[in-house]
Amino acid sequence: MNEFDAKREGTGTHEWAEVTENIARGCPNNCLYCYAAHSANRFGLRKRENWSTEELTKRAEITSYPARKGVVMFPSSHDITPFNLDAYVRVARLILAKGNRLLIVSKPRVECIDAMLLEFAGFEDQILFRFTIGSVNEELLRFWEPGAPSPGERIESLRRAFSAGFKTSVSIEPIVGGTQDAIDVVMATQEYVTDTIWIGKMNKVRLRVGSEHDGAIKEIERLQSDGRIIQLYKHLQGFPKIRWKDSINEVISRWGL
Repeated sequence: MNEFDAKREGTGTHEWAEVTENIARGCPNNCLYCYAAHSANRFGLRKRENWSTEELTKRAEITSYPARKGVVMFPSSHDITPFNLDAYVRVARLILAKGNRLLIVSKPRVECIDAMLLEFAGFEDQILFRFTIGSVNEELLRFWEPGAPSPGERIESLRRAFSAGFKTSVSIEPIVGGTQDAIDVVMATQEYVTDTIWIGKMNKVRLRVGSEHDGAIKEIERLQSDGRIIQLYKHLQGFPKIRWKDSINEVISRWGL
């Protein structure tokens, strides 16, 4: 069985991996809906307005890593950027050296992906790249993810990982617009995906997104209503690579589909 596509009982990151790792705090993507930024602010680790400043943590200094059962997702609360790339590669190689399965989740920068494709050559069987692409609408992504790479750069990164012989996947979580945005991403990326395309709603939007964006919050709630999510589910039911995140499975279950 493909461990990366194993059926897991958990929600959130636990739908994807048994173990999560991070080596940094802060992220220049500065996504308005970011759960990590919200949590850091809530627990007094970093003010929300300072989240885009990156710093390495003590985990970046580890010198060994054990064999783990299942899949290791690294990173889960920050991205891979030019700032932390060298540290990321060093720690990832420690993880891989023990035979672990490594799930690399990123809103990818071509510069970083090119470096990793070289550094991780020979580990193709142990790695799956999962790139987050919530829309192919550049203006929409720039609003919700102001510091993140463009959709074009993310799709090019996906193409390069695919062409280099690595296992690839796409996360359309969150959908940053309506259901058509999700369909557009599936159409634009499916030929470069070897494994799965995951789709999920924008979670806890009123809790995580600042009230100054109330209009955008209301629009997301309208575009991701149960009725529209059901339409999306029915439209993509026949696509074997599609996987539904917990937020959409809740809607499917609630309506008995």
